[in-house]
Amino acid sequence: MRVQLTRIAVLVAIVSVAFPAAAQVAEFDTAHTVFYEAPTRTHMFVYSPSVDVQASPWSWLDVRGGWEADVVSGASVKVKAGPSYGATHTADVVTTASVRDLRNLGRGEFTVKGDTTALTAGYAYGAEHDYRSHSIHANARTDVLQHNTQLQLSYAHDFDTVCDRMQSSSAVDPTQWAALESSTGCFTSSAPGRTTRPIAIDTYEASWLQSWTPVFATQLTYSAQLVDGFQSDPYRSVVLGEGLLAQEHEPNERAREALTVRVAWYLRAIKGALRLALRGYHDTWAIDSASAELEAEKSVGEALRILMRGRIYRQTGAVFWSDDYTGGSAPLGPRGQYWSGDRELSPLTSWLLGLRAVWTLAPVNKRLLGILESLKVVGSAHVLASSYDEYTLAGIPISNARAYVGTLSLGAAF
Repeated sequence: MRVQLTRIAVLVAIVSVAFPAAAQVAEFDTAHTVFYEAPTRTHMFVYSPSVDVQASPWSWLDVRGGWEADVVSGASVKVKAGPSYGATHTADVVTTASVRDLRNLGRGEFTVKGDTTALTAGYAYGAEHDYRSHSIHANARTDVLQHNTQLQLSYAHDFDTVCDRMQSSSAVDPTQWAALESSTGCFTSSAPGRTTRPIAIDTYEASWLQSWTPVFATQLTYSAQLVDGFQSDPYRSVVLGEGLLAQEHEPNERAREALTVRVAWYLRAIKGALRLALRGYHDTWAIDSASAELEAEKSVGEALRILMRGRIYRQTGAVFWSDDYTGGSAPLGPRGQYWSGDRELSPLTSWLLGLRAVWTLAPVNKRLLGILESLKVVGSAHVLASSYDEYTLAGIPISNARAYVGTLSLGAAF
């Protein structure tokens, strides 16, 4: 979740009519994002730099390469207890653990394009102290009906591996599994007490973008994802009963799907645009969600554009979610064979507000500094606030559940 949130200010979905642009020999982009949140008993700071370079040696070929990182520090919930357990124990059973991590990801892809079609393929490799990821992806796009209709299909597969604690041979039941203490020794062949668990992720997406008039466009996108593998937080324990702590235990299989409708309307009179996005989501863990997002963009002169963004989001909880697994007559608590301390699997509502400014210099028939065809600077700031219906820390409700995200990026075309 934290990696996804750090990209909120960068990944803004824009629906507009596509116009042909002059071919560029090379492009350079760099972005720097900071993310900070400090809800009850926890805090997290993430700095995410990235660099991307694109070259077009021929008009029919684009080659891109990039690097990004997440530098993480903070504290997260290590032991999750419910209200009934917290009411009978004065000790602080909900502890926090220091988090320090560094994620590096390198990527590359190429696009072969014609007048109306484009085929893209790429690969990415990511590494953290306790995680490894290999990802391949392919994309096919075509324009029809005089470029007023664009159809796109994409597929990606991730071959991921997560580090986990090697459980004792006597711990045959998940209620006896202990959480991973730290990432020390992960992915080293000689480290005792460590093992790895695979995760396979298949992602499918199909979209239809339609330009109905020169100022009105829509986009319909369907996405689906199949996840097979270890999806729990290996560091987190959940209180299941008196003196009984067990590593978080979630299903290994998850299928999710989403449908998104976007509408864009360009307002010529004020040189602005309005965009509306509606999204519905469902998965096999019984989480259903819906969101609505509105953007308003205005050009200020020839070089500056200002965008304001707002979003409201609501979701239900997973079928096995409970804030307290110590109740009920069953030995594993009231929700069966799975348990989780992840607040993102509980019922919640969130809202997001943001502001973005884009400054572009693209002089006609001359180059900036003698080498640049265009220069673009983008700055954005977002605040994300969440409200949890059920999630508590030993009966203590979560407060100050706000995240702040800021991004500054620079792009240059040569």
